[in-house]
Amino acid sequence: MLSTRLTYARQYWRLAIHLVFKTKHFGVNNLWWSTQPSAIGWHCAQIFWGILTIMPIVRNYQSLKVRSCLGWLPESECLALGFKVP
Repeated sequence: MLSTRLTYARQYWRLAIHLVFKTKHFGVNNLWWSTQPSAIGWHCAQIFWGILTIMPIVRNYQSLKVRSCLGWLPESECLALGFKVP
């Protein structure tokens, strides 16, 4: 299971950073050079505050796990990563 998580981390690291830190230009369809920022993206000050206070980042990670199992990943891959299917 750890090797599966590491494989996904290597393959989807940009998406994970985008979802955990809510960046404006680092998602799957929103590359850093895109002229239209992500609708869920935070400003730099919000990202910095989230890192300092830790809880927003933890909630974003929990949200990433839930959203992954709501259709972003096939159920078998979601289970292989150790996430519970709702």
